[in-house]
Amino acid sequence: MNPIEQFYEQLGAEHGESLFNALPGVHFFVKDLAGRYMRVNQALLAAYGFTKPEEVLGRPDHDFVPHHLADNYVKDDHLVLAGQTIRNRVELVLRHRGCPDWFITTKIPLYDRKGNIIGLAGVARHLREAAEALAPYSRLRNALEHIRQHYAQRISVAQLAELVNMSTRQFEREFQDTFHMSPTEYLRQFRLGEAVERLINTDATISAIALDTGFSDHSHFSREFCRHYGMSPGAYRRKYRAP
Repeated sequence: MNPIEQFYEQLGAEHGESLFNALPGVHFFVKDLAGRYMRVNQALLAAYGFTKPEEVLGRPDHDFVPHHLADNYVKDDHLVLAGQTIRNRVELVLRHRGCPDWFITTKIPLYDRKGNIIGLAGVARHLREAAEALAPYSRLRNALEHIRQHYAQRISVAQLAELVNMSTRQFEREFQDTFHMSPTEYLRQFRLGEAVERLINTDATISAIALDTGFSDHSHFSREFCRHYGMSPGAYRRKYRAP
């Protein structure tokens, strides 16, 4: 019996994953304990550039996704396989092959009939599409779009609050409830995500990347990058950039 058959032999009830093929823009997936895809929907297949599930099933993220993205997915997978649920994680995901974009991802552990974790299931939805569909994101949409378009400039929380007709305090509270992080932290992560794309895909100097993504200087950028990714921008580029 192959790993896919073994996995579904253990899985309890049908999880209705086929319904996700009817939802445009939603990536649905099931993975086993080794991080191998056990089920994917058509949107996820298309994002990886495939048409048949068997081209993806039984294989891990690192077979399809740039390693700097795959490592982040795997890190979250380990938390879920330890029993945690991850809700509304804002992260870079492939929308089309070779074209990452911002998605909101939720992952849950899957249990067998005896209560043992045997894998995980997840959905990822494009951030702007989710903002239009879900009320909390819709209320914050103008602020999110302002960050997307002007992240390299100086942005204050008061400025973002004004864009959505909220007081600063109300805006901070609603933003925290929606994204589970402050507006300042969201902006910092957005800038770091844009910086990662430049580190991997351009020859720009680290100082230039720092300024182009809204950091005050090379030192500030390096400190924030190390705090978030656990290594310097230069080390990150050497580790993940193709020769």
